[in-house]
Amino acid sequence: MHVPRSPRRIPLFTAVRRPAPIAAGIVAIAAVVLVSGCGSSGDSSSTPNVPTVTPATAEQAPPGPAAAPAGVVVPTPANSRGLAIDSGTVAVLDPAGTTVLRYATDRISDAPRRSTTPPLTRIVGSGDGSFLGVGPDVIARIAADGAVTTTPISATDPTALARTASGQVLVGTDDGRLLVFDRDLKPGRVIDKFIRVDDITVSPPGADLSDEQVVVLDRAQSSVTPVTIADGDLGPALRAGNGATNSTVDRYGRVLVANTRDDEVVGFFGSPLVMRFRYPVPAGPYAVDYDDTHNLMWVSTTANNEVVAYDLSGGEPVAKHRFPAVAQPDSIAVDDGSGTVFVLSARGGLQIAPPDYMLRGVAPVTPSGP
Repeated sequence: MHVPRSPRRIPLFTAVRRPAPIAAGIVAIAAVVLVSGCGSSGDSSSTPNVPTVTPATAEQAPPGPAAAPAGVVVPTPANSRGLAIDSGTVAVLDPAGTTVLRYATDRISDAPRRSTTPPLTRIVGSGDGSFLGVGPDVIARIAADGAVTTTPISATDPTALARTASGQVLVGTDDGRLLVFDRDLKPGRVIDKFIRVDDITVSPPGADLSDEQVVVLDRAQSSVTPVTIADGDLGPALRAGNGATNSTVDRYGRVLVANTRDDEVVGFFGSPLVMRFRYPVPAGPYAVDYDDTHNLMWVSTTANNEVVAYDLSGGEPVAKHRFPAVAQPDSIAVDDGSGTVFVLSARGGLQIAPPDYMLRGVAPVTPSGP
């Protein structure tokens, strides 16, 4: 969720703290992978013939429950598969993806409201407490009152979901397609020049960019690629280390990527898109979100069950807060209005860490590691 701001330029990222090791066989694409063009669904010949890596996954947390997670933890099923927040409601997908659990942020300990859906794999907020989900061959709308409507689509393997400011819906697939739907879910352009589409960011209105910017994260290429939705053109794909997993975008349009395999966060900004920093974050950075009100980047480190906040105002991340998380903290969502951080455990449990805990109970920290 993004908030309006007065027009001003952001600090220019210039820091490149250390080079990440380049995996064998992919040195030729260490800086830029040129990927361009668009195609149609089912055109396997359009898949790029480029070096790839094994898609990275979250580092495993220590066995058992976390010792003492901060804030409040409410029960959720183990292996829940999604987390989103919209207008005072937090939504969690159950392990089967067939139930959306909706928690009111001001009554977080109350039993969640439940909406039954077809199997879903991803969920995002869609305004006024409603949500949008995607699953095999279907898009589902979950209204603020819990009512569910569905629309069939041609995608058996959806892996990513996003919305544009105009209401267009973008669906990514694990066979490398980006499907574009209008606000009424009428299918439009299909862009299929990726190996995979694992995450999609859309710059918010008011970002420090000339136009809305859509960026696709491809774990198989460990890359980010700008996409022009209007004509299907792709910009140069920039490497994000050797194991990029998740991404977010802030109100300025900065794209922030967790490079899990190399223990770092990578920042990109601009049109054309340019890498601005690579910053070490030990213990397996994975989930990432941005608090646009308090200007903090939040990153979970799953290998040690922690969540860390970074201030980016000086052009290079500076660790400001750290708190103990639930076990295997694979998902984060930040409430911009309050600064509350919601952390979903893959082993069960939704953690709520309010800002008064973070600001009063945790002193500023400096990350350890290389």
